[in-house]
Amino acid sequence: MRKLKWGFLILNFCGRVAIAQKPILTDEFDRFLVTKETKIGDIIGQIKLVEPNTQRIVWTLVKPIPNGDPRDYLKEGQLDATEIVNIDSNDAKIRLKKMPTIIPANYYAEVRATNEDGFMEQVLIIITREQRPSLEHALDIFTQREEAGGMMFYATASVNKEKIEYAAKVANALLVKDRNGSGRITAEMKRSKSVMTLFKTFEERNTAIDFYMYERELDIITQDLEDEEIIPDYLRLGGPSNLRRDASVEEITHMIHRGGIMQAYPEIQTRIETATKIAVERGFYSPQDGLPLEDYPDEYLAFGLDIYYGVHGSRYFDGKALTPNNLRVLDPELFKILQFLFPNREEFFEEMGWEDDMK
Repeated sequence: MRKLKWGFLILNFCGRVAIAQKPILTDEFDRFLVTKETKIGDIIGQIKLVEPNTQRIVWTLVKPIPNGDPRDYLKEGQLDATEIVNIDSNDAKIRLKKMPTIIPANYYAEVRATNEDGFMEQVLIIITREQRPSLEHALDIFTQREEAGGMMFYATASVNKEKIEYAAKVANALLVKDRNGSGRITAEMKRSKSVMTLFKTFEERNTAIDFYMYERELDIITQDLEDEEIIPDYLRLGGPSNLRRDASVEEITHMIHRGGIMQAYPEIQTRIETATKIAVERGFYSPQDGLPLEDYPDEYLAFGLDIYYGVHGSRYFDGKALTPNNLRVLDPELFKILQFLFPNREEFFEEMGWEDDMK
């Protein structure tokens, strides 16, 4: 994960003070739709800063460079969005300047925001379709569905069935303590209609405009997870360096947090926010560049759970390895929160059927 460049930004978690701040954009992307009905000169979208900035911002479009973005969304062979759209240098409105020659297709570029303190870039995706997608077909992309842990798993046809089952098993294991206790988190997740959306790749997710155009109208809470980032052996083996990191626990924890914990235990949410503020101030947790302030507690809880389950043991803070036992000392409040909400490592491994892998 990229680290926030603290030399450019002074943060107060509850109230922000900005001194010498470069523009902060999303660390992901914005996607906008062009159809055959779109006219030359039409405004098809506008880029927004993640955090307020009082300085004058100059906006430009940059041709896509394969692997030139931190998340590697830009690949070889992608169509160049700068050929069909431009950006207003003052207000970041995206306008169609030329009708696309290929429909349907996905065009890519990067947006750069610059002020006197620096610049930041984000990915822009222009998606071309014959016509505007409809609400009634917004969920058609998800042909595989499964329920687990109070949430639904919606997956596209290209997602490996075994990976869906693994993710569902992780969800059930994370909520075993809740199920054996009050059941409040699971009940809230059902009430809020929590849905994990599983795509084969980030490319498939990023361009699924038929679904994301109508996500709010569908009256569900969603969190995405990709087949390519589900690595079942990673957590079981303690996070070995020769394996790509498994994102399953993190992303499912985000869903449990937003879909259940915040509603079931508002007092716990307040404690998470306070613990996050303290962790940021003391340098124990460094949010990545472009992460909205309101997402810090969500990410910190998931970061802590990774430590709680033993996948950051090779990392250190103040001379101490980030192990489950050391978390008691490094952040005792976060440890207590995790202990209240989730099964411990031994309980989680037992629920997953990994008893032989306990160390």
